[in-house]
Amino acid sequence: MNSQRESLHEKTAHGKKGFPYTVYHGKIPEWLGGFPLHWHDEFEMIYVAKGAVDFTVEKSRIEAKAGDLALVAPRTVHSIERHKDEAGEYFNILFSFSLLEENPESWCFRKYFLDFFEEGALALFHLKKGSALNKKLAAAAKDLIRHSRQNYTGYELMVKSRLFSAVHLIRQNCLQKGGRKKTRSSAAAERLKKVLSYAAMNFTKKISIQDAASVCAISPGNFMKFFKAQTGMSFVQYLNDYRLEAAAERLLNSQDSVTDIALDNGFENVSYFIRSFRKKFSLSPREYRKRRL
Repeated sequence: MNSQRESLHEKTAHGKKGFPYTVYHGKIPEWLGGFPLHWHDEFEMIYVAKGAVDFTVEKSRIEAKAGDLALVAPRTVHSIERHKDEAGEYFNILFSFSLLEENPESWCFRKYFLDFFEEGALALFHLKKGSALNKKLAAAAKDLIRHSRQNYTGYELMVKSRLFSAVHLIRQNCLQKGGRKKTRSSAAAERLKKVLSYAAMNFTKKISIQDAASVCAISPGNFMKFFKAQTGMSFVQYLNDYRLEAAAERLLNSQDSVTDIALDNGFENVSYFIRSFRKKFSLSPREYRKRRL
């Protein structure tokens, strides 16, 4: 289990090697408690089908409700979490721009797709239900979701046609304009990714604010401000939440005791772990294991 959490940079290929595209179906909290801060090289469209789900994208917290869309540019740090005590159902549509243009040096790729890889590429990434742009993009997203498990002749052409249309709309309406300066924000993003990776590799151990600040080569005080500005939460809150997600995963994939799982996932106090777990999942660890299994 821990090996799956050693890096928050997803390097798993989404879809087939020759057709880098896939659709994932998620339910919170039935199937998972959430997905912690991470990033990948694909573009992602998230369509909320039922209930409500919280997203952290571009350092902003989004409360997305049924019918809303969230857009995530490549290499953008983001997370998916439960919205308060509500349940949520959503679909992730992920694709690589190489699906639409294989040669990254081509004129078409450099003119239309390269901008998406810049830090802070999207000026608009939460499209609420009812907006004009949402209606157009949601139609394409729902079509892709509806056909996600089919494999008929011409399926690939249908997918590419919908994606070309979606990217065209996103370029016109959501991309940052005016060639923003990106050196400072890029440095901040790389610093954030560095500390997130450090936390993923060491979350079972004791991690202090000083330890995390040292990874970023800044003072503890500046680190706390930096992390809050970049993620919308404190580092302690993020680390605690990450440990709870790891513990929930182990509850379902082992017969280990609650005490062992708490201690092995960085919690020094088992009572505090149980209280925190119940607050996050609305169930005790034993209830969570029994109900999910």
